[in-house]
Amino acid sequence: MGAATAVSDGETQQRVAAQQNDSAEKRNETPSHQNPDAYSEDGDLEGVEGWLSNRLSSQLGESAIQLSEGEYELASEYVGDEYRDRLEQYVDVAGQTDGKSNEETFEETGEQQAQLTEAVQEYRATKAAYDAARQDGNEERARELARELESLADEIESLGGSVREGYADIETETGTDLSEPDAAIETVTDEIESEQTVVRDLEFEETVLSLTTEREEISFRDPLVATGELRTLDGSPIANEELRLDIGNHTERVTTDADGGFTLEYRPTDESLSTDELDVEYVPDTQSIYLGNETTVDVSIEQVEPTLVLEETPSEVAYGERHAVTGELTVDGRSVDGVPVSVSLGGQRLETAPVRNGVFGSSSPIPAAVEDGDRELAVRLPFEERALAGTVTTTTVTVRETGSTVSIDDTSVSGQDVTVNGSLATADGDGVRGESIQIRVDGSTVDTVTTEAGGAFGTTASVPRSSGGDVTVAAVYTGDGSNLEAARTETTVAIDGSTSRIPTPALLALGFAAVIAAGVGLWWIRRSDEGASPGSPAGDQGAVTGERAPADRSTGSAANPVEPLLERAAEQLAAGRPDDAARTSYAAVRRALASRIDGQESLTHWEFYHTYRSADAAETDLLRAITQGYERAVFDSDTVPEAESAAILEKARRLCGLGESSDGSIPADD
Repeated sequence: MGAATAVSDGETQQRVAAQQNDSAEKRNETPSHQNPDAYSEDGDLEGVEGWLSNRLSSQLGESAIQLSEGEYELASEYVGDEYRDRLEQYVDVAGQTDGKSNEETFEETGEQQAQLTEAVQEYRATKAAYDAARQDGNEERARELARELESLADEIESLGGSVREGYADIETETGTDLSEPDAAIETVTDEIESEQTVVRDLEFEETVLSLTTEREEISFRDPLVATGELRTLDGSPIANEELRLDIGNHTERVTTDADGGFTLEYRPTDESLSTDELDVEYVPDTQSIYLGNETTVDVSIEQVEPTLVLEETPSEVAYGERHAVTGELTVDGRSVDGVPVSVSLGGQRLETAPVRNGVFGSSSPIPAAVEDGDRELAVRLPFEERALAGTVTTTTVTVRETGSTVSIDDTSVSGQDVTVNGSLATADGDGVRGESIQIRVDGSTVDTVTTEAGGAFGTTASVPRSSGGDVTVAAVYTGDGSNLEAARTETTVAIDGSTSRIPTPALLALGFAAVIAAGVGLWWIRRSDEGASPGSPAGDQGAVTGERAPADRSTGSAANPVEPLLERAAEQLAAGRPDDAARTSYAAVRRALASRIDGQESLTHWEFYHTYRSADAAETDLLRAITQGYERAVFDSDTVPEAESAAILEKARRLCGLGESSDGSIPADD
């Protein structure tokens, strides 16, 4: 196998470009690949794809070696964030080439190898605790830990096999030699199996479960009936014991007689009609001296129609109210057990309720998303092609309209950016989450935000006008598609019209879609490898230290008020609003760099980045990191972490010429 590239900031371009040493080249006929940036310049996407494929294989291999050496943290890093970033690049490029893509194999193998590393590390820690318990004479604790070790050993064996199958597929498809990491994984799994064999012999007796059925054709009406035995490996009966038998998602309890025999009756409910055998597993109690065992029985399942009846339902409901919905699920009067039913109102799912001994009950609050008026309350067994047929029963419920209020709690202005914070609540003051609020300036909608926990909302939007003066800012809840009344509130703010306008989030979203359609795959490669060799952390992160801050930008004049924006971003960050801070930091950067680009107002964030492209690589890296942070804050459903938002703010200050961190460095991109 080729020597894997180390994850280190000191990695050299030559080492990355080569990817393989002389001995590796003898074992691997796949040619070495050059910098993918150079390939992208020439349009050789196949070359880029090959380089990325080798890179992913290399990181899988290095992870396996580190795992075999007990370096669990390093093993995880090699299939962590950088691996996923490379995989995204590989997917982008592979989608534009004619060859077969191996993205699923790389993704699954990487995930399984990460899980394997975690399982091996957990096994080692649990084994140490087990050894300590035995040394202390704590037999109960030792047996409990031994059973955990048994479960972990089974998981490791399964994951190790899956990872090695992935290696084989990658070798077949790419020609990469993964014999060394394959041997490393085999060594790890064999070592753990050997250790667990010792634990197993000390703590447990192995068992054999056997079943004999009367017939293969079964249904809920005509259940599986089987006679069975549970014995130790040497044939001794496990007598007069209550046994837990797991069958699919269900559990049955039986008791053995003096000869270890028992009778099992099982009625299928959620099994697929295509099922031709059932797995039956004996699951011993934690403190039992026995190991589990499983067997299978051949079956053919016939579907039956259940009866679903509503017993208690409300006649009227309103937002936030809880009302009981109860009923029964039976077949020919026999109770059905262990299946779920879903409860919905007006097409909105309220709850999934379990059926226990034929009875179910639900009492979930009514969401705002259910429109007022007469609406259908439906309870259904959501099955298709199962042992029990899907069924539904309905009734009509009146949903009352509830009064609501929307408030603007505070506003602030920076240039032509206005920040609005407020809340949506019922007339009784209960905050409403998950509803859309329109932010309007002088009647024009400039942004739409979704209320969070407690009904709070907040956003920073650009005012769509070029002249200064007072403008009316309104927060509007239309109430469309809900059971809440429409509500509106407004306030007046003064805007400084002398600054240039930044595109609204809606315009940015359209521009971002256009960039994607134009060919994001090539951009991904150029972005990740700009200014460095492929795969090097310096190229990926753009870390810069001790660089001189740009000195040609106005930061405090009335025509370009950058510093107030950055101060506002700091305030937003301190107030626990990292998304707002990231957006405001980006706005400051756009202001600072606006004079360098004609017509920048109409550019999306990535169009602006590609147009700017400073000759100073450090500046370009800073702008890229800030742009990425802005994109995440605007378009990602997850909140930007506070630490990441703080790093974006610091980068923005550096790029705007307003100083640096206390140690004189710029944080590396996340």
